[in-house]
Amino acid sequence: MPGLSEKCVIVTGSSSGIGQATALLFAGKGCHVTVCGRDASRLQDTLERCKQQAATNGHTKSKFISVLGDLTDAAVRTSVVEQTVQAFGSIDVLVSNHAVAAAGDTVETITEEAFDRTINTNLKSGLFLLQTAVPHLGKSKGCVVYVSSIANFCCTKKGLFAYALAKAGLEHMVRSMALDLGPKGIRVNCVSPTFVKTRIFRELYPDPAQLDAFGSLYEEATPLHGLPSTPLEPAQAIVFLASDEARLISGGSLRVDGALMCKGNPPNFI
Repeated sequence: MPGLSEKCVIVTGSSSGIGQATALLFAGKGCHVTVCGRDASRLQDTLERCKQQAATNGHTKSKFISVLGDLTDAAVRTSVVEQTVQAFGSIDVLVSNHAVAAAGDTVETITEEAFDRTINTNLKSGLFLLQTAVPHLGKSKGCVVYVSSIANFCCTKKGLFAYALAKAGLEHMVRSMALDLGPKGIRVNCVSPTFVKTRIFRELYPDPAQLDAFGSLYEEATPLHGLPSTPLEPAQAIVFLASDEARLISGGSLRVDGALMCKGNPPNFI
């Protein structure tokens, strides 16, 4: 895609799943990439794979760094931004992908601790990471892409109360950010994937048979030929929104769900 080569990109939550797939796509397009996560070994794996992806595509000048830590910690957020600028000289793209989910939380059962952890990780930390990066994104006329979820649209998925609430808040926040930061030339968007069999869902459904059965229900319900979603599809949408081809797109939410949400609320038919 035009305008991506040598861009300086931060991808949070990139030690696995959608974040890792996104980091690899940017690496393959000649970008300099900062990968962030909480698991040192998995983060190192992403870093090495980014280097390999760049080399395979002939991008010998691309640089890659990793920052380990929990982005609910203000010091870690500052470190991500400062280390990126120190290593690459600027920030052009921020992809905020990190998230957690608590299994089985409802209005009656969720604890204050679980609520705070989910909201702080999925919503608050993404806001203040961007706030820290704004001076650099303003200089580069950069862009931000948040990873949301179709849970934002249905919001009544039993057992994911705080997760869905955070994603709904995230998408409203994106619209507000687009208004606030547009005059600085900064675009802000989000992608809303359908169910993807990533680490967060493997933790929610530790029984592989149960996870496979849950995934099969989504695939069967998807209007677009029952196609399953992998981390690659939302990653491709993220890279598109970061490219010059999307230069007039801001404040938007791009669903990557095979028309699933056209049927209404997934819990009603899954």
